Amino acid sequence: MSVLVLLDLSAAFDTVDHNILLKRLENWADISGTVLNWFKTYLENRKYFVSIGNFTSEQTSITCGVPQGSILGPLLFNIYMLPLAQIINNNKINYHSYADDTQIYITMSPGDRGPVQALGKCIEEINDWLCHNFLQLNKNK
Repeated sequence: MSVLVLLDLSAAFDTVDHNILLKRLENWADISGTVLNWFKTYLENRKYFVSIGNFTSEQTSITCGVPQGSILGPLLFNIYMLPLAQIINNNKINYHSYADDTQIYITMSPGDRGPVQALGKCIEEINDWLCHNFLQLNKNK
């Protein structure tokens, strides 16, 4: 028997903390110096406004998130999510992940509750990690 859990994040690309992302680029992707500074300037000083018909709102600064619709957006998000793989691996759970889509799954024999307990523990650790990294599971999906 197999159990599959699909993890859906709420507004994942919009809630990426820039400081955490820059630390991940430095510590997990070994990016430093000029390249790290380039990423910093890529993320900083972004603004948005809304325009509907003749109405245009004032510009507002974007203080978190990665640009959606860009080539770098999903790549930066994958780097932001790197520690999640470590949590799942430490719990010996199978998974597939790309950007904000993660599937975790177990296979077990009838009557064997060990994998279910490990999966539950893993989900708790994932949820804690997500909270500490300003991400949230969409529990409605």
